[in-house]
Amino acid sequence: MIGDGRPLAILIAEADQLVRMVTADMLTDLGYRAIEVGTAAEALAVLQGPDTVRMLITGRSIVGDGVALVHHRWPGVGIIVTSGAGADLRSALPPGTRLLSKPYKFADLIQEVEAGLGQVRDEPATAPVLPSGVPPHRGLEMGNGVGALAAPSTEPDKS
Repeated sequence: MIGDGRPLAILIAEADQLVRMVTADMLTDLGYRAIEVGTAAEALAVLQGPDTVRMLITGRSIVGDGVALVHHRWPGVGIIVTSGAGADLRSALPPGTRLLSKPYKFADLIQEVEAGLGQVRDEPATAPVLPSGVPPHRGLEMGNGVGALAAPSTEPDKS
């Protein structure tokens, strides 16, 4: 529970609808508020929205720039990456990111969620202010190209 009595929000960003639904059901049964999305772009939209997300569980689809962005912009959000690739993926993950090998058991998922939440409970859940001199992020290429975000263009429309 968070300070206002609402259940902790856990964002599940998983392309496989069945895996996403089963994971959400498991977490909801334990009292968490599960937010389901199917793409990296949807996940980032949720993180930028009004919900206070404390944990991101994602398939491998946003590993790389997407997970690094979440790690740096939302340090109060724990991250669990699920993948069949196993330990080979660990070197590509930011520090503190948890890796859960697929297929996983319900007990293993809950253990990772609890451990991940324990790491981030005391950190701020809001996005930090960028230091001066850091250019604003105009778009995002995630993993295999899925989930790139559109940003306003400075070019005039020539259509």
